[in-house]
Amino acid sequence: MTIGTRQRLRLRLGILVGQVALLVSFPGLLCVASSSPIPGEGGEDESAAKAEVPFQLYNDNLIIVKATIGTVKNVNIILDTGTSPSAISKAMGDRLKLQGESEPLQTLNGAIQALSVILPRIQIGPLHTESIRVVVQDLSFMERSLGITLGGIAGLDILSTGSFTIDYRKRKVVFGAIAASAKAIRFETRKPFLTVKAKIDGHEVRLLVDSGTWGLLVYRNRLATVQEQLRFDPSASISTAGGMTNVRWLRAVVSLGRDSLGSRNVAIADVDSDPQNDFDGLLGFAKMGFHKVSFDFKNGLFGWE
Repeated sequence: MTIGTRQRLRLRLGILVGQVALLVSFPGLLCVASSSPIPGEGGEDESAAKAEVPFQLYNDNLIIVKATIGTVKNVNIILDTGTSPSAISKAMGDRLKLQGESEPLQTLNGAIQALSVILPRIQIGPLHTESIRVVVQDLSFMERSLGITLGGIAGLDILSTGSFTIDYRKRKVVFGAIAASAKAIRFETRKPFLTVKAKIDGHEVRLLVDSGTWGLLVYRNRLATVQEQLRFDPSASISTAGGMTNVRWLRAVVSLGRDSLGSRNVAIADVDSDPQNDFDGLLGFAKMGFHKVSFDFKNGLFGWE
């Protein structure tokens, strides 16, 4: 099986001083089995008590919670709705003595080899998943930048097993049924990634909903812009698996559904998106003025305050 038949960029602002790191993800792998309910198929219990999990926010965009991976407890793990499948660190894979297989991964700069393994168990608060296929990533770059050890990245394949809310003010993730919100928009797609429709200066775009992204990014070939509108920032660059490229900024009016978010800075990646991608860019939360965001998988809604 070939991993990653489609490509994705993720904007990482602030991991390094003066640099925008744009990492490549691993779409394409499938969850083998899960003990958690499947959203949208009657598995979510509206009457279940809500559970709160505290988190730490690193670099104003990375949500890190404690989790149990395999038999290892109290592990730092990133919650990232823009990743699928989930990943564990190379050190964690070695510690659990997991055996896997190397498979080709197509990235922006060519094919690399990625190791996939079956993770026996992962638990984050009330979320409990077993026998799930994940990829093994070298997270040492992020660990050095953040100053902590990381056990892995919990992606959409795990997080979509139940509705939840990210409360940035109270620094907690609340798992459970979502109350009706005045500001909400329906998911355009839910597999393999969550996307929503938005408008940038009146141009409709489809954005991947990504809790690991700092702000708003659009591929250069997915938004018609006048070159004079773009502001070049020499201190901002994009790091991919095979090299560096530039990022430019566009000041534009952004709206989600019927709600205007006002004038925002939009990062324009100086690379083209794969034509097969069904999204035009990425929507992050931390620097978009959102104090709280919700993922209502029962009703298929993304909400914000």
